[in-house]
Amino acid sequence: MCSINVAFIELRNFIPTFPYEKRLSKIDTLNLAIAYINMLNDVLRTGEDPEMYLRKCINLARSGNPGAPSWSTSDLLARLGWIKWRRLGIEPIT
Repeated sequence: MCSINVAFIELRNFIPTFPYEKRLSKIDTLNLAIAYINMLNDVLRTGEDPEMYLRKCINLARSGNPGAPSWSTSDLLARLGWIKWRRLGIEPIT
């Protein structure tokens, strides 16, 4: 059981979280990790400019378009707003 808890702690270090969050539950961590991994996979798979692709997907999701990717959950989209995009060399995605 200890190794599972350690694995969740390590996983939480790799997914976007809000600065004020103390700790996500295990199920929230898994759901967010799945969405985030799917998003990263889509970005790599499309071959499009990552910034333009993310902007397009976020706009689809926010407009309620049923064609929005399955990873574009409101939870993940809210967390993307906290990423320091400029440090990654990308203009902030809103």
